[in-house]
Amino acid sequence: MLYRSAPGPAVARLRRPQTATPTSFAVFADAHVTPWGTGTWKVLHRTEQRLRTAITEANRLDVDAVVFAGDLTKDGAPREFTRVDALLKELDAPHVAVPGNHDVPKAFDSHQTPPVETFAETYATGRLPFVKHVGGVDIVGIDTATTSDDRLTDDHAGHVSTAQLDWLESILPGLANPVVVCHHNLTHPDQHTGEFANADFYQMGNASELATVLSDGGVELVISGHIHWPATTTVAGVREVIAPAICSLPPSFLHVEMDSRGTTIDVVPLVDRAGFEEAYAHANEGREHGQAVADCLDRGLLSELPFVDERPGPATASGGDMAPSGQ
Repeated sequence: MLYRSAPGPAVARLRRPQTATPTSFAVFADAHVTPWGTGTWKVLHRTEQRLRTAITEANRLDVDAVVFAGDLTKDGAPREFTRVDALLKELDAPHVAVPGNHDVPKAFDSHQTPPVETFAETYATGRLPFVKHVGGVDIVGIDTATTSDDRLTDDHAGHVSTAQLDWLESILPGLANPVVVCHHNLTHPDQHTGEFANADFYQMGNASELATVLSDGGVELVISGHIHWPATTTVAGVREVIAPAICSLPPSFLHVEMDSRGTTIDVVPLVDRAGFEEAYAHANEGREHGQAVADCLDRGLLSELPFVDERPGPATASGGDMAPSGQ
């Protein structure tokens, strides 16, 4: 298990990317903030508390920036964005975000979700896609949640538009150290969990095409969210690290540190034992996706951390409190 009482272990220790300027940033994914939701496998009644704790931890770590890998809100309702904005006033570091499938307008919404252009103005440097320079790193944010032809308005799948692919091809060669952040994953959950119920859950439709563009552009690291489970794998020679969810099992975020030796990505737990057990109970008793996350825990996948270790030395700063089962 991952408890807030101890630093979490590394998800990945990578030889690359490297930067001569030591840089650290936090990756928050799937906060799903809502002022009125309760229960479900996303533990909706704790979402504001979880984001506030994540902000407190990011402030403590003195990160250079916080990057949101999508799904800031439960369903994109204006009041949900208002709560996110209020909480972000407590954050010391600059922040930037890409949208998730729950942050953008859907045909089935019962409320008026702000258009993605508003999201870009508020959270994404005024435009999507974007480049945000953080220390020695170029954060490249792309939108996998909307397209100009509205093909994604009827479900929660992902796609990267041709315009964004063209933009990536033009911008990547000029960046010294790009790290791409998006919401939907490049890889299928079965590829890194071995088995994941409902594994076709809202995949990125042209993930292989995006992976090829990133590989050709020299991208060494992609960070995504969406499935609410930490993982790492490679596709087309590009390393993908998937961030855990802030809201649900295991409630945590990623702390990324880069220097001339390489990149270390740690898990930062957000709950104590009682909070972890509550998140496990909601996942285990929730929808199929939540049950799949609980099953990953039960099969001991967290005991395999770090998932990849390419560097010598200890993999854990001081040993997170871990166990292979959620019970």
